[in-house]
Amino acid sequence: MGVYKIFPSQDTTIYTDYRTLNAGLDSILDLSKNAPYLFPSSSTSRVLVKFDNTDIADAIAKAGANYTASLKLYNAHVDGIPTNFSLEIYPLYQSWDMGTGRFNNIPESDDGASWTYRSSNQTNAWITSSYPTGVTGSWFTGDAGGGAWYTSSGYNITQSFNFFSTKDINVNVTPVVTAWASSTISNNGFIIKNTGSIEFDNNYFYTFNFFSRDTNTIYPPCLEFKWDDSTFNTGSTPTITTEELNIAIANNKNIFYDTEYVKFRVYAREKYPARIYTQQTLYNYNKVLPTASYYSIIDLNTNLKVIDFDNIATKLSADATSSYFRLYMNGLEPDRYYKVQIKSTIDGGTYIYDDDYYFKVSQTVE
Repeated sequence: MGVYKIFPSQDTTIYTDYRTLNAGLDSILDLSKNAPYLFPSSSTSRVLVKFDNTDIADAIAKAGANYTASLKLYNAHVDGIPTNFSLEIYPLYQSWDMGTGRFNNIPESDDGASWTYRSSNQTNAWITSSYPTGVTGSWFTGDAGGGAWYTSSGYNITQSFNFFSTKDINVNVTPVVTAWASSTISNNGFIIKNTGSIEFDNNYFYTFNFFSRDTNTIYPPCLEFKWDDSTFNTGSTPTITTEELNIAIANNKNIFYDTEYVKFRVYAREKYPARIYTQQTLYNYNKVLPTASYYSIIDLNTNLKVIDFDNIATKLSADATSSYFRLYMNGLEPDRYYKVQIKSTIDGGTYIYDDDYYFKVSQTVE
C-alpha cells in the first residue's frame, strides 16, 4: 500500500556536436540521433539525471527494507525510431553540475555539465582513460567525453522498445539505489544512452525526447518507491461477496496540501442487501472489500494514471471499520485535480468502481 515519488535535483542533456554546451534548464531531455556534423559518425546525445541523497534516505525510511525503486521518464516526442531498439541506464561514476544553460542560448552557455566537462566554465573533464575496475565510458574517435559509469553486476540496466510499445522509460533500479543508500558507490545519478550498437551508427537518425524536471507539465522524471505495508484485520466485520455494491470514499476533504499524508477510508455495502429481521436500517451494516482490492489515482485533466493499480503497492488494507489506503500528497503535482478508482476481485470477477471520487492537491505556502 506504499507509493512514494521523489523528483530530480539535477538533469541535463550532453551532446557530441556541442562538446562544451550546457543545457541544464531545458524543459526537454534529448536522446535523439542526427546526421553527422563534426565527426564521421551520427550526432548523438546522452541524458544525466540525479536524485538527492536526503530524498532517497527519506523514501527508504518510509518504505522499509522491502522496497522496489523505479526510474521513470515520460516521452515528450518521438519520430523515426527503429522498429526494435534499447536504451541503457547506468549509475554515473563522477559528480557533475546541472548548470543553467539552454540549448538555444546565444552565446552558448558552458556553466555546467557538457559532453567534455563535468563542471562550469569548461572545468573538470570527464575521465576518458585509466578507468578504475568496474567503470567504463565510450565515445567516437576524436570526441572523448560523454561521462563514465559503473558496470558491475546489477548496474547494467536496459529497457527495450518496439514499434507498438509505450515510449516512456520505466525501469527497476533497486540495486543501484540500494548501493547508493549503503554507500557502496557514490550517488552521482544516472546516465541514459543509446545502446553501443547504434549510438554512433550512421544508419540511425531519430528524435527521442523526454520531459525534464523543468517542464511545466505533470510529467517530470521521478524515482518511484513501492512497498507493501497493507494489513487485513477486520475482526467481526464481514467481507462483501457481491459485485453489485456502492462504494464511498471517506476522509476526503476535497482539497489537500502537498505536505499531507492522508488515510482514505473505503466504505462498501451491497446495492441490494438481503432481507433480514432487524430494527435498524440495512444500510448501517458496512462491509470490507476482499483482500484482492486496489486503488489508482488519475489526473483528472489528462486522464493519466499517475499511480496505477499495483498488486503490491496499492493494495487496500482493512480493519474492523472499513477498507482503507494511505496516500502521500507530495508525490502528486500541486494545483491539479485527481480522482480515485477502486478495483476489486469478487467471486472470480474483476471490477473497477469509478464514481467521481475527486480531490485537489494545493501547494503549501510557507
